[in-house]
Amino acid sequence: MARAPDWYSRLDTILATLGAAEEVAWLGRAEIGALFGCGDRDSIRLLHKFGAVVRDDALALPRASLLLQLEAIAAGASYAAFRRQREGVAQYLAQARTETAARQFRARAAFPETPRPRLEALPPTLTWRRAVGQGPARFEILYEDGTDLLAQLAEFLHAAGANREEFLEGTEPEP
Repeated sequence: MARAPDWYSRLDTILATLGAAEEVAWLGRAEIGALFGCGDRDSIRLLHKFGAVVRDDALALPRASLLLQLEAIAAGASYAAFRRQREGVAQYLAQARTETAARQFRARAAFPETPRPRLEALPPTLTWRRAVGQGPARFEILYEDGTDLLAQLAEFLHAAGANREEFLEGTEPEP
């Protein structure tokens, strides 16, 4: 599908505004710019596109003529394809937002009322030991389910972040 004009997304509003402006018989560059939400150059291009005539040394377009042309565009296949594509994109984005929201998981520490978490106050189901010599260090969590695991990890990370120096000192291997 070819690229649709930018004003296609505002066509319903343009038609409603144009239909309500019964006292305006002719539209010039300024009126087209205000109606379509565009600048001077695009206003002149639109005037030419819709068959404007020179009137009092300026391009002008009868309101009734523009209204008929825009109604024909709104009833056409090109605009219908544009609307279907736009609705499809909106449905796809809504589905993606729903799926993204379903993937979100907010892990909270088991003891949120504790003002400053301490590494030595972590639950006994969570242990971490410094490496001895060149051997590996050990980090172990005993958990009941995924939610419990995430809560304990969050609590550990909160305590390690609040006591960064102590954590780093406790994780470095002994010389």
